[in-house]
Amino acid sequence: MLRALDRASANGTGFVVELLASGEIDEAVLFRAIADELDLPFLSEIDAKRLKVPERYRLAALRRPRGLPLALLERTDGTTLHVIATPDVGISLMRARLAASPHLKTRLAVSPPGVLRTAILKLTKRRLVEDAQNGLFLRHTDLSARIVANAWQGACVATILVVLPLCLAVAAMETILALHLVATLAFGACVALRILALTAAQPLRLRPPPPVDPSALPVYSVMVALYREREVIPQLLVALGRLQWPRSKLEIKLVCEEDDHETLAALREHKLRPCIEIITVPPGLPRTKPKALAYALPLCGGEFVTLFDAEDRPHPHQLIEAWQRFHAEDDTLACLQAPLVITNASASPLSRMFAFEYAGLFRGVLPWLAGLGALLPLGGTSNHFRRSALVDAGGWDAYNVTEDADLGLRLKRFGYRVGVITHPTYEDGPDDLKTWLPQRVRWFKGWARPTNESLNYMIINDNISMASTLCLSVATQ
Repeated sequence: MLRALDRASANGTGFVVELLASGEIDEAVLFRAIADELDLPFLSEIDAKRLKVPERYRLAALRRPRGLPLALLERTDGTTLHVIATPDVGISLMRARLAASPHLKTRLAVSPPGVLRTAILKLTKRRLVEDAQNGLFLRHTDLSARIVANAWQGACVATILVVLPLCLAVAAMETILALHLVATLAFGACVALRILALTAAQPLRLRPPPPVDPSALPVYSVMVALYREREVIPQLLVALGRLQWPRSKLEIKLVCEEDDHETLAALREHKLRPCIEIITVPPGLPRTKPKALAYALPLCGGEFVTLFDAEDRPHPHQLIEAWQRFHAEDDTLACLQAPLVITNASASPLSRMFAFEYAGLFRGVLPWLAGLGALLPLGGTSNHFRRSALVDAGGWDAYNVTEDADLGLRLKRFGYRVGVITHPTYEDGPDDLKTWLPQRVRWFKGWARPTNESLNYMIINDNISMASTLCLSVATQ
């Protein structure tokens, strides 16, 4: 209790909030004790169908870090019960009010915030699924990959399919020479870009971030999309546990498919910290990572949101560095990309090439592009977002198989900037062709969406020129 009081004073929170965040007492046990202290009924379960929370308030309630403090519940006899579910309840004040108005005891009850949240989530699940599937498409139809190709794009493809065979039949050598010239120019552009990026290439130099006042820190949401990741669950939980951030201001959302029983079973084998919540995504098309993230985003209450993969091991200071950068700059800075470092470079020639590629991209190309204020191709993990900017840009597109490329492009379209930070995320790269090939095919599928802006992306894509990346990565080692 004394430790919780100290943390409440340091973090600018409350005693009950810190007591719950410590994990030293169960939420249900604590709120049952509060109910006993106030001589009020305790609700260990809430029938979602009897909750009287208007739909316009449900999403706001799920987004609140502390949950909905008070809710109305219809009794079986038609009367209304006021359910108190807030860790900020003032016991002394409540006791005084109940003593002055004893009749209030018949209209009040106490329930754990998690129980009320679960009931509200049941009521809101269909809306969350619909928004995840169609939110971006309904807001910005032209920016969603739900429509694979529009009319003019289809016409261009059809024209190429007709004209190219005719050119090959009429003037084969000239056509092949022209195609070779175009490919050479594209490859040369990749090489030229990496040579220019040498001006920014340097090894990672990690410096401890300046001290921070815990009371000034906001709530930070960490999202991890999981699918058939049973083997890496222990490693993931250890890595997340090392993040330096007040636990009372940290949300960790483990996003799983509802029918991914093996991953859910592996998670339930561990005693999860109170700041960790398992979010199960109902089955439905499209079954993509961005759809799962779009479903989970409304359930995050943080001012800032970051995304990690299951196999990631983020540096403990990464959140602090990202927040300090956001805090020091204006609201146009929407996202910060942390570098990815491959730790198994010696496992095979393929993993070594993968490590070279990542070194060139995250230590050279991306810092150089960020310094120019140019379009930045995001990595698929370790992106730190300003939540307001992420929502304004439409969030994740459920129909785009490489949500990182799409979101980086969309943020630029909306006038936002993307920067980089230095504290890395460590991960293992693919060390065999069976693992590497499907990943690379998926990346190219996402990059190849035929728009004018994505053509620019393809020029700076880190997957086109392995040879030039090697030259750049040698300079950064």
